[in-house]
Amino acid sequence: MKNCPHCGRSYPDSDTFCEADGSKLVAHGAAIAPGAAAVPSAAGDQQAIECPTCGGRAEPGELICNFCGTRLGGEGEPLTGTTATAQLGGGWSPQVERGGPREFGDEAAELETEPEEESPTGHRWAGFLGYALAAVAALVAGVWLAIHLSGHRHTETPTAQASPAASPIVQQPSVTLARNMQISVRGTDLAGALQRDPAGAKAVFDANSGALLDIYKRALETDATLRDGMVVRLHVMPDGSVNGGSVMVSTAANPSLDAEVVAAAGGWKFPAVSGGAADVDYPIIFASGPGDIGALEADLSTKMASRSPGESPEYASSPAPTAVAAATPPPPPPVVATPVAPPPGPSRAEMERRARRRREELAAVRRPSRPATPSLNERVAEALARDRRFGRVRAYASPGGLVTLTGTVFDDNAKAAAARAVRNVSGVTSVVDNLTTETSQWAANQAAIQSALQAAGLTNVTAKVIGKSCYLDGKVKTELDRERAVTIAMGAAPVKVRTNLIRVDPGFFGW
Repeated sequence: MKNCPHCGRSYPDSDTFCEADGSKLVAHGAAIAPGAAAVPSAAGDQQAIECPTCGGRAEPGELICNFCGTRLGGEGEPLTGTTATAQLGGGWSPQVERGGPREFGDEAAELETEPEEESPTGHRWAGFLGYALAAVAALVAGVWLAIHLSGHRHTETPTAQASPAASPIVQQPSVTLARNMQISVRGTDLAGALQRDPAGAKAVFDANSGALLDIYKRALETDATLRDGMVVRLHVMPDGSVNGGSVMVSTAANPSLDAEVVAAAGGWKFPAVSGGAADVDYPIIFASGPGDIGALEADLSTKMASRSPGESPEYASSPAPTAVAAATPPPPPPVVATPVAPPPGPSRAEMERRARRRREELAAVRRPSRPATPSLNERVAEALARDRRFGRVRAYASPGGLVTLTGTVFDDNAKAAAARAVRNVSGVTSVVDNLTTETSQWAANQAAIQSALQAAGLTNVTAKVIGKSCYLDGKVKTELDRERAVTIAMGAAPVKVRTNLIRVDPGFFGW
């Protein structure tokens, strides 16, 4: 037989565990600790069971304490507190030992007397204080960094700003040879034409195209819409010098530009050859931008193709006088000294004839000669010389009475007066006024300086140009910007900064 160590029930030897509480059975006769102490019940006929843990009383036959849940002894076998503890495995020990009986209210009072957990208020105050200190430290560090970076930004050397990806296209004037027309060389003999090939003529043009570009830029200052294509013919001598030039055809009627181009080309120097003189034709394009070249080339090619072979050029300069070598007379034959008789004296008639000739010569010397009629160019030059304001004015008279004025005067009033003086000259039919004024050049220089200052970020600086002097005013943030404004002004126009009234105002915290 086997018994349950908890409830005390008996089982056959074949069983292993208790059906009531699942405890492992032990052989009959094994030592079992006495059960819970039996306490007489209030009825007196049965004994009540006292819980060994909390001291609560349980009715006979109850297996679990209603107060604390401790397992009690088996049916009819009361267990004492000590034996009940041993039967439960010896691993559980009550936290509190109470000797007397307990009620349900005792358990609630015991919970009220337990110590409360520590309040988290102290931890919350500590966390708040830490966050506040961290925020103040971050604010101080940010202010220091901003002041440091602003000071460093003003001391750095300013660098050129990168051009925007979509910057506006600036039209650049150019002087080039036409691509659809070739340089033509015609010589007075075959040797001269062969020795002056188009490649060599192009090299001479490339070496002197810069001077033509300067002439074109000056012409654009007077007429910003000027675009021209012309065929310039130069008469080149065997020694490489240019003896005369002309403009065969031109797409724009501008005699002053034709005259200046031919005059500049007259100073070109070609390689010397052993052949004769040659005529070199250059198809030259004067374009204010790349978009004008194609149309000018087409117009020039059409106009050159429609020109008849014997047609005179639109503009021609007088060829330079060439020195003609005088033929050396043959040496006189030797004179043989022979004794001759002295010649007889002049006759009376011869003496009278000589006296009459002498009188006529003397009368011719005393008689004033009739002055030759001055040309139109001379009359125009005389009219301009009467006014000191026109000392830098040049005039060119074309056949038919067309006079072109070039040069510089002080202002628009002097410009109008010069044109009026030329129109009053006899023989002048029309006047092309290509004069420039100093005041307009001052305004152009002032606009160029102001644009450069704006591009450099100095928007509060203004410039005033009078003659070759520039006067700056306004305000900047640093002394470096004040000095930089002077450099920018002198680089944008041919002026010198006479007075710099720019004030340095760093603003709030240097921003």
